[in-house]
Amino acid sequence: MNKATRQVLAAIAIAFAATFLSGSSVRFIAPLANLETKLADIRVAAMQPAMPPSSDVVVIAIDEATLAAFSYRSPVDRGLIADLIEQLEDKGAAAIGVDIIVDQPTEAAKDERLRKVIRATSTPLAFSFSSAPNVVNAEQLAYMEAFIPEDKRAEANLLTDPFDGLVRRINPGGTVLNGRRVDTPQHPAGFVRKLAGMGGAKAPLVPVDIAWRAQPDAENTPFPTFSATYLQFLPPELIKGKIVLIGAVLSITDRHRTPLSIIDDGDRGNMPGVMVQAHGITQILEGRRPPTVPVSWTIGLLALFAIIGTGLSLLRMGIVFNVGISVVITIVYWVGAILGFGKGLPMLPLFGPTLSLFLALWMMDLIIGRGERKQREFIQNTFSRYVSPAVVDQLIADPSSVEVSGSKRDATFIFTDIAGFTTLSEKLEAEELSEVLNEYLDGACEIILKYTGTIDKFIGDAIMAIFNAPIPQADHAERGIRCALELDAYAEAFRKDCNARDIPLGVTRIGIHSGLSIIGNFGSKSRMDFTALGDTVNTAARTEGVNKYFGTRVCCTQQVVDQCPGLEFRPIGDIVLKGKVEATRLYTPVAATDAPELIAGYRRAYALLEASDPNAVDCLASLSKDFPEDPVIRFHQDRIALGLLSSRVVMDDK
Repeated sequence: MNKATRQVLAAIAIAFAATFLSGSSVRFIAPLANLETKLADIRVAAMQPAMPPSSDVVVIAIDEATLAAFSYRSPVDRGLIADLIEQLEDKGAAAIGVDIIVDQPTEAAKDERLRKVIRATSTPLAFSFSSAPNVVNAEQLAYMEAFIPEDKRAEANLLTDPFDGLVRRINPGGTVLNGRRVDTPQHPAGFVRKLAGMGGAKAPLVPVDIAWRAQPDAENTPFPTFSATYLQFLPPELIKGKIVLIGAVLSITDRHRTPLSIIDDGDRGNMPGVMVQAHGITQILEGRRPPTVPVSWTIGLLALFAIIGTGLSLLRMGIVFNVGISVVITIVYWVGAILGFGKGLPMLPLFGPTLSLFLALWMMDLIIGRGERKQREFIQNTFSRYVSPAVVDQLIADPSSVEVSGSKRDATFIFTDIAGFTTLSEKLEAEELSEVLNEYLDGACEIILKYTGTIDKFIGDAIMAIFNAPIPQADHAERGIRCALELDAYAEAFRKDCNARDIPLGVTRIGIHSGLSIIGNFGSKSRMDFTALGDTVNTAARTEGVNKYFGTRVCCTQQVVDQCPGLEFRPIGDIVLKGKVEATRLYTPVAATDAPELIAGYRRAYALLEASDPNAVDCLASLSKDFPEDPVIRFHQDRIALGLLSSRVVMDDK
């Protein structure tokens, strides 16, 4: 067998290997699978062809105007729900779905009236129901079971992607027994399956991707939507024969992030639960499928790009030529697939074929003489991206520390995120956006490395950093706080400079949390990722996110404060998450630039708040005059205006 024949056979083997590896990577490696998903999300959000409003589903929205007529916002007035059901029945609705959890008593007379209406209505009716411990406790579940008949229950919980928390699939509901999905009183059919069945359609018994219904235009929604306030005035022809959903569309209640959030931070990106259910129901009723291609198409595209990669290498024009042509091919393919989707083509995979092409190029490059990197070079090239040179030297001195392993240890985590960065990215040209982001990240990383932190990863404009790994640091919590304060000062100065140049960069929000997690190198000796796993990491990320709720820029947990006796903090409040009983105290660290009068005055006010002392009102008002821009003071004053004179903050999001 001559050399040319051996190379052709090797190229065929490499094409098979590249096809298999790229397909397996995108299928089983979560970050790569998520990247392919995000690329699909972009097309769904930005390029999907317009569709006319649904003719099958109508949404009756409980909005701010609706609640303004009542003395309390939550729970939703039971008399209102009863009125809406009766009005919809009178107007000839084909079926009614109430996406509201009825899990606690309110006014006895109104509760009894709703109970009777539920049992008396002849129109097919379903109420949201959940037995999930993270949604309802035992007492709430018992109340729902007594209030809602078994045949009128529909599983309310939405399925979220475990990687990014977005809603992408329809929850079929029920439970799996002996390999079969069955409906039980505590695990009824999913909301979509229940309502679609009432409309005469059969929904799948397994989770399926949601085929999001596109808006008809920029002004109108995919579903006819009317405020509950005006239902009584609507002509019957708008309701007759339709499946009607009743649900809240409030700004901070029952909101769920969807793939549309990649370009829309409003109602499409953070979609009310009732709207998510409406998308699923219309999909089933209309028999629409998600716009993805069959698996056979995907495999064919992976193989085609692998063959292109091996073919380019066989031309022996050099790696620069091969990469250059491959980049051109990739760009043409991506542009064609993205624009084609907007014209009605199916959702072609983007990252998988690209990975297959470059895997084939890389493996062919190895065949024609590229040796594997030495371990020292591997460590330098890998870890120098996210730890200081001193740490790299220590790792090189002890190569065993980069073997694939994971160990449980206490660590401090920092998460940062720029507010409104998605909107900013739409306003700036790609080159200007890249310059701004790179400059920002360079400065932020320099600060993290200054405190010997480990830059775990970048998530767009966000940064995740670890302290106490891979090198132990006894003062890791204090390092984290000092680093966060310097990051905050840097980010604010950077933001003001950008704003002065008409670049509308938002504030940087920072979250810090300490606790046990599994930290190590996960992967193989040739491909690994030094990272941390566990609930502590998730808590740190959520701590960053709650800054938006309080108006703060830096937020940390009690676990961090307990390890920093030499630093000062201001308590924000005792936070109780939805469905939880125990509160978690959150703090914001005191910076050197904070006025001593503010800190001392706030501590007095907070002590009064803790005691629910009415004197806290005047104390905060006095502080507000001297420090009108302080977000924590504003936050508590807003709560007091709502009648909440307490440091205990109960989050009411589902």
